[in-house]
Amino acid sequence: MKLYLTGSPCSQQRHCYFVEGSHASFIVDCGYQRCYAGDEIPHLTGEQIRSSRYLFLTHSHENQSGGLAYLLSNGFTGRVVMTAETAQQLPISVDDPIILEGLSLPYAETELPGGLHLIWGRSGHCLGSAWFRIRDGEKSILFSGDYYPAARIHETDAIRSLQADVAVLDCDYGTQSSDTREEQLDALISAIAEAIEDGRPVLLPVPTYGRGLGIMACISERLPEVDLFADESLRRELSQLDATAMWVKPEAGALLSSIFVRPIPEEFVALGVYFISDPQLDEPETLVLLRQLLICGARVFMTGTVEIGTYAASLMHSGHARMLRYAVHCTQEEMLSVAAQNHFGRIIAYRSDYAPTQAEYEI
Repeated sequence: MKLYLTGSPCSQQRHCYFVEGSHASFIVDCGYQRCYAGDEIPHLTGEQIRSSRYLFLTHSHENQSGGLAYLLSNGFTGRVVMTAETAQQLPISVDDPIILEGLSLPYAETELPGGLHLIWGRSGHCLGSAWFRIRDGEKSILFSGDYYPAARIHETDAIRSLQADVAVLDCDYGTQSSDTREEQLDALISAIAEAIEDGRPVLLPVPTYGRGLGIMACISERLPEVDLFADESLRRELSQLDATAMWVKPEAGALLSSIFVRPIPEEFVALGVYFISDPQLDEPETLVLLRQLLICGARVFMTGTVEIGTYAASLMHSGHARMLRYAVHCTQEEMLSVAAQNHFGRIIAYRSDYAPTQAEYEI
């Protein structure tokens, strides 16, 4: 078995891994990174794409799945393995996918046609997100996806007591101390409260499916008098919680179902917190809303990665936006805690002391 890092080694951008197995070859994730002008697609060869029997998708976020159309148009004829929730979230339909919920329960090893053996579980990152342990004969490899065991909203099946020759683990926050989690949340809530008290609306750009629900829940708990507004995508996500109950912790689901989130008004600007599912502020309709809010003195808070070359980056550079992180990824400390609960021969963890030093690994 050989592992190829075909996305962007040593960073958390544009995830994509090709594994050349003895029974079957496969791809894990196929991220697209819009800020890499002219280099947005993973560095898969045509032969790797055509020879892959499977594509395993950990979740629907663009830097994990955005290259799917490229693979399909460049010779991928294998089957896509993903959760039903991820399949519904993708912007394009996939013919004859293998749906994990119908294949096996979390933790239960099952055999796929072609000789691969799969164990999967919920990763806690967003609705439908999963991790995979894939075995090919005597060799095995684990992909954590954006596994986050400290998730407030989304259910997690702990990665525990598993064996893998190589583990590719999420470590997006690197050597940052996990002790700063509550401090970061306190800073975000305090900044929102200060802006509202000063009569200024707040804009929070977030990805569709992910940290938006967590931030809504925190505001509802700690600033219950503040009005919340959201675009159609986020309100639809909130309204479908009953249908996605397996992905949301029961106590979080009960809290979220009690939150009233208004549609964003078109004719006026109201005081409150605005959630928009455009994390890089690149969509034309977002810019219209942004200008309206800024005229009214709004504060813009970025809570996740800001990509180079995006409007969000220019807003940060000009001082019109501020970074106040809401955690949804592991630190190195948390990643090592995960590793200590398993039996991994080698760890590959981006933005950490265990970051990859090469693009190919023999397993």
